[in-house]
Amino acid sequence: MRRFLYVLNTLEEWTLVLLLLGLAFLSFVEMLCRYLLNFSFGWMQELARYLGVFIAFLGASLGVKYGTHFSMDLLYERVSNDRFRHSMRFVVCILSAALFLVVAWYGWDQTMKLRHFRALTASLELPKYWAYLPIPFFSVFISLRFLIVGGRHFRGAVRNEPYGSLGEKK
Repeated sequence: MRRFLYVLNTLEEWTLVLLLLGLAFLSFVEMLCRYLLNFSFGWMQELARYLGVFIAFLGASLGVKYGTHFSMDLLYERVSNDRFRHSMRFVVCILSAALFLVVAWYGWDQTMKLRHFRALTASLELPKYWAYLPIPFFSVFISLRFLIVGGRHFRGAVRNEPYGSLGEKK
C-alpha cells in the first residue's frame, strides 16, 4: 500500500510540474504571437483557462498533503494540551473532507448535466464536461487527503503524541 501511495504521489507531483511548465510555455507562445506577430490563437486562451482549473484543483490536493494551505491556527496555539490540539485538528479534517465530498457530488452533478446537453467548448470544440471533470475528481482526492491527515491526528490524539510530531508548524 505504501508503494502504491508513493507512486500515486510521485505521479501527482510530476503531473503538476509538467502542467505548470506547459501552461507557462503556452502563455509565452501566446504572448509572442500576440505582441510580435499581431496574431492570437483563441484556442490557446481557452486551453490555458482549463489547464488553470486542473492545476488549481490538483495543487489544492497537494496543498492538503503538505499542509501548505493557509489556516487560522490561533486556537491551536492557545491550547496547551497536545491531545486536545490533535482532536481539534481531527474534527476540522473530517469536516473539510465532508465539505469536499459535497463539492464532488455537486460537481459531478453539474458535469453530467453538461454531458447530457452535449455542450461544446467555444474554441476547442471539445465536450464541455471535460473541463468540469477535474472539479469532482480532485475534490474526492482532496477529501481523501483530509481523511488521511485526520487519521494521523486521531492517532496522535489517542497516543498523546506531541502536536508538532506530525510536521505541522509549532
